[in-house]
Amino acid sequence: MKLSLLVQTVLAAATAIPAVAADYTEPYRPQYHFSPAKNWMNDPNGLVYDATEDVYHLFFQYNPGGMTWGAMSWGHASSPDLMHWTEHEVALLARGYPQNITEMYFSGTVVIDEENTSGFGGDEGEIPWIAMYTSYYPMEQVLPSGKETQENQQAQSIAYSLDHGMTWTPYDAGNPVIANPPSAYKDQFKEFRDPSVFWHEETSRWVAVVSLAQLHKIVIYTSRDLKQWDEASEFGPANAVGGVWECPSIFPLSLDGSHTTTKWVLMLGLNPGGPPGTVGSGSQYIVGEFDGTTFTPDASSIYDGSGPADSVASDSTANWVDRGPDFYAALGFNGLPQDQRTVIAWMNNWQYGQTVPTDPWRSAMSIPRRLSLKTIDGKATLVQEPVGVPRGSSSRSRSSRRHRASRLLRRVKAGSTVDLGGIGNTLEIELSFSSSLSGNSTATTTTEFGIVVAATQDSHYETRVGYDFASQQVFVDRTRSGDVSFDGTFAGVYYAPLAPAANGTVSLRVLVDWSSVEVFGGVGEVSITSQIFPVEGAGYGRLFSTGGDAENVRLQVKDLASTWE
Repeated sequence: MKLSLLVQTVLAAATAIPAVAADYTEPYRPQYHFSPAKNWMNDPNGLVYDATEDVYHLFFQYNPGGMTWGAMSWGHASSPDLMHWTEHEVALLARGYPQNITEMYFSGTVVIDEENTSGFGGDEGEIPWIAMYTSYYPMEQVLPSGKETQENQQAQSIAYSLDHGMTWTPYDAGNPVIANPPSAYKDQFKEFRDPSVFWHEETSRWVAVVSLAQLHKIVIYTSRDLKQWDEASEFGPANAVGGVWECPSIFPLSLDGSHTTTKWVLMLGLNPGGPPGTVGSGSQYIVGEFDGTTFTPDASSIYDGSGPADSVASDSTANWVDRGPDFYAALGFNGLPQDQRTVIAWMNNWQYGQTVPTDPWRSAMSIPRRLSLKTIDGKATLVQEPVGVPRGSSSRSRSSRRHRASRLLRRVKAGSTVDLGGIGNTLEIELSFSSSLSGNSTATTTTEFGIVVAATQDSHYETRVGYDFASQQVFVDRTRSGDVSFDGTFAGVYYAPLAPAANGTVSLRVLVDWSSVEVFGGVGEVSITSQIFPVEGAGYGRLFSTGGDAENVRLQVKDLASTWE
């Protein structure tokens, strides 16, 4: 969540709602990533799977009155398959909007209170949904609960829904349910936010994880009824601390698919101070143990200058969920089984998010990703697999032409290219290859191999996705990707460390949409997410090889359907 804007700016931005109807064919409009019909969006909030109706719900930070941050409310969309989204009315509208805002609804989560521990379901057996979020109070005031707020205070509140998340009632009788940070940090009342809530089966309690953003700490609370909360412990600082900590969450995953070994993952947003080579926002994770009250990190997951984690990647101070510039505030869906943990992130960056050249909306969400933990190089590593990827031809992007191509090339010579023609701009690409220099300890020539996407026919504009065998890194190069003029830091090359498989093969899975590229390397142990804003007609592709021959090249290019049809 963005906090550095003045309240006066927020109120000015909230005075008019653009009367624009989206047809989802505007320039740069994502065709299979969620974006709001109009206006500003940032963090995903309240992700929850409703098993009774087999529907996924996505709430999100939303400005109902403009295309930049302001008047923070909760937008709402739902989907039966994580692909086709229906946008609904604003779920939690900033109180007093548009002229006299007294409370904004910052980031948080939603849980389904199956046992009605909160009592909001009454005596009729209804199952309430509970949203826990940060209330931002721009001025001193006395609340309906009788509690007093300070100017610019952040506190944790709840609301409930009895109609599967379609309408919400704030708990005015008791909000905020966590009014202040722990007494030792009482001066941090302006930087206390983003609660993530879940049910801990072993202790039969709700757990909430809240960030003390400036201090790089999380505070863990427990509750029996979601109304009364007790401080349990704190954690941090650790690993990357180049910016504020935001949007924390903690969840269990089986290690290596074992039914007996479970680890816990703490996931954190960081802004600024993202992955090496980027500017602005990023997301990191730490693996460890959780007993219902305390998170204890694994030594192999901590970078402190002396531990095992430091030997894994010398250019890092953290375990990065994604090595690209456009993956922030990641959050998982509550309501799914443990090992179906599925996350979505804000596919943007606070460095330039409010100036990207889209209209009448700003920002999209990443592709949903299923998470798992695998031991790689002796370390529990987060692995991601994209889900919710549509199939078939997109009639909007190429109305009469279908595209599904596979190629097997024994060798691509150094310095050469293979023209792929007009492959389009909504694609799923699977590419595997090895290098003729692999295993040659005397080779000094840098060998790069990869694929160019979203290119003009003359290659003046292009986005390069490839692998550097010398440094053993996947990369995305968007320096000539199209419009990069809106921010001086946007044009860049982004890298992620990836060792070839035991047989010397490198495997990449690339998702291309009208304004984004997401790359998954190996079995999903690295990813790079990057926005791009191609020029008109940039739908061509080619393979490239430099410094050495690429061998055993396997390429599959699939059209992806527009999910807005």
